[in-house]
Amino acid sequence: MPSPSSARRTDLHHHQATATSTRLQNDVMGMGEPPTTSPAHSLYTLIKDRRLDKRREAIPLYGVHDALSAKILSRHGAPALFLSGFGVSASLLGLPDVGMTNLVEMEMVARHVFSMLSAEETAVPLIVDGDTGFGGPPNILRTVSSLASAGAAAVTIEDQCFPKVCTIAAGSNVRIVDREEAVQRVRCALAARDEVNRRSDNGPWIVARTDCRMAFGFDECVERCLQFEQLGADIIYAENLQSVEEYERLRRRLDPLTVTIVAQVQEKRDPKESKPLLTTGEVGDLGYDLALFGVTTLQIVAGALESAAIELLEQGGENGPARDLAFADFATVKEIVGFEDLEFG
Repeated sequence: MPSPSSARRTDLHHHQATATSTRLQNDVMGMGEPPTTSPAHSLYTLIKDRRLDKRREAIPLYGVHDALSAKILSRHGAPALFLSGFGVSASLLGLPDVGMTNLVEMEMVARHVFSMLSAEETAVPLIVDGDTGFGGPPNILRTVSSLASAGAAAVTIEDQCFPKVCTIAAGSNVRIVDREEAVQRVRCALAARDEVNRRSDNGPWIVARTDCRMAFGFDECVERCLQFEQLGADIIYAENLQSVEEYERLRRRLDPLTVTIVAQVQEKRDPKESKPLLTTGEVGDLGYDLALFGVTTLQIVAGALESAAIELLEQGGENGPARDLAFADFATVKEIVGFEDLEFG
């Protein structure tokens, strides 16, 4: 006689097969196509083109923390960007990612970034970190609606307790809601997406994220991802898995058509040894669509400022920065921020 857990998995797979069949009727790639006028459509097109071209590499998704970091990355060909809650908390407030930022602050930065991307006439999609949704169901509805109005192509919703803490920093001490509440959050986010689409066709994709790996184990992580997929989440994202094998096992359990993210954090300090845990090619080989480097650019900026501070303030740089200190000349900075586009009478 099958165990209850086995029966649940069988039931989930039945629902997955039904959901997949429905999606396939809508689109050959298994993804429901967003309205062509919505920011989500750029993300949809990016992923669809990758799959149709059978590209090996996953799409690199670099985290940004303000409009300037987003502008520089987009100018150099970033296909998609992620507005990191960790990055916004650090750059805007100078504080750790422990629930210090709120929806108003995230929406404000998202608007600045999206406005800059629009002015640059680029279709780079912006995924915005929606954390836990900043509260209960009404808060989640407001979060998705507000970030949609700010131009988000997708919004992440996670299953940490509110206020959240950076998952990797918290480790096994991360506080996670039970599975029923996690599912309810995703259900609310999807309902908010659909409501925005009914009003304006700007509904963002929903990234259903679980941070439960270190608190409840890998098997619970898989079960949550399966339920998020069954609900119809647009992207599945499991944070802080502990090995390549776990990423492989999760991907095998999900429908091949489901859009997925692998997230990585750069830990090594020696620049000569520093490299991603996985390349975009390796992430793609695992079957994932997006390779998220959520705080890499923040680490680079923080490292550069730290080096500059040491040079200028601690090592007697009375005459200005040393010649070997990396910095952009003033003409480059003026060009980046757009002075040449202005006319002065």
